[in-house]
Amino acid sequence: MDSKEMLDKRIALATSTDNMLGMVLDGALTHLGQAYGVAKVNTIRTQVMGDKTIRSFFWYPVTSLLKVARRLVDDPSLGLTCDEVMSGCGEHAFSSLLESPVGKMLARFGQGNPQALVANGPYAYTLAVSFGEREYTKTGERSADVLFTRDLFGPAFTTSVYKVAFKLVSNVNATVTATISNDAGTDFTVHSRW
Repeated sequence: MDSKEMLDKRIALATSTDNMLGMVLDGALTHLGQAYGVAKVNTIRTQVMGDKTIRSFFWYPVTSLLKVARRLVDDPSLGLTCDEVMSGCGEHAFSSLLESPVGKMLARFGQGNPQALVANGPYAYTLAVSFGEREYTKTGERSADVLFTRDLFGPAFTTSVYKVAFKLVSNVNATVTATISNDAGTDFTVHSRW
C-alpha cells in the first residue's frame, strides 16, 4: 500500500507549514524506538530533528516523522517495508492522541457508534495536523468512506489509525482498506466496513 518512492514524494511535497501535534509525533517515535531499538531511533531522530524536547501541544514539521521513518526503511539490518513502519506509526500515534482532551472527546462521540467515529474523524485530524483535507461519506448503515486529499502521512499510516480507533473507541473489528489515487500516496479513500 505504501512504498519508499511514495514516502520520498511526500517528503518532497511537504512545506514549512505542514505540521503535526507533538503528541502524534511522540506516539509514533516511541513506537519506533520500542519496535526497532531506542538507541537506533534516537540517533536518527537527533540527526533529523536535533535534540528538541517534544511537547504534546506544540507543532512539529511532519517531515520530522517522515524522514525518521524513511531512514529506518533504508536500514538493511532491519529489513523493513514502508508499510510496516508507517502502519506502526499510525497505530501508536492514535493511541497517544486518545489520551489527550481531543482524543477523549472523539472517544465520547464514537463510543459504541462506529458511524459517529468515522463522521468525526475528519474534524479530529484537523485538530492534530495542519495539512490535508478529509471528506466523510456514509455509504451504508455499517460502512463509510473518507476521502483524503494531500495527506502527508499516507495510506498505511491512516488505515492503521482507523483500525485502532474502531477497536479502542467503538469496540468493533472493522475492515479498513484504501484506494490510492496518486503516485505520492497523498490522495486516497479510506473504506471502512464493520
